[in-house]
Amino acid sequence: MRRVLAFLRSGLLCAALLGLGPQPAALAAEGPAALPPSVRIKPVMVPVVTRGQVERYTQIEVMLEVANATRLGDVQLAIPRLHDATLRAVYKGIEEGWIVRGNIANMPALRRTINDESVRLFGKDVISRILITPLSRQSSFP
Repeated sequence: MRRVLAFLRSGLLCAALLGLGPQPAALAAEGPAALPPSVRIKPVMVPVVTRGQVERYTQIEVMLEVANATRLGDVQLAIPRLHDATLRAVYKGIEEGWIVRGNIANMPALRRTINDESVRLFGKDVISRILITPLSRQSSFP
């Protein structure tokens, strides 16, 4: 048994000296995959309307994950149009009842509306995911 272990040990040592085993650089290159690029749209103010008057505002942030990294420049150049599309989607959401008192009640519908605008601007399969995050809430007006 000792002879077998000694033989295996010497074989591993020879393989390491000759560079036949897995290389540390190759192991490091196999690490986690890089995240796809994303584009952040500046925060959007969402009015909270009560009895026909704006009571306060909340803010949401929208990030678009770009599936096709070669199109990242096109998406970055269109940020003003994406911001406009996001504002239109928010006001449509208020009108349709997807956003109630500043809270997003129907997130899939809001995402779908923003995605439809991004498909109209860039074509299909350029934007892979849309992240919508509430940022802050403003106290009621005096």
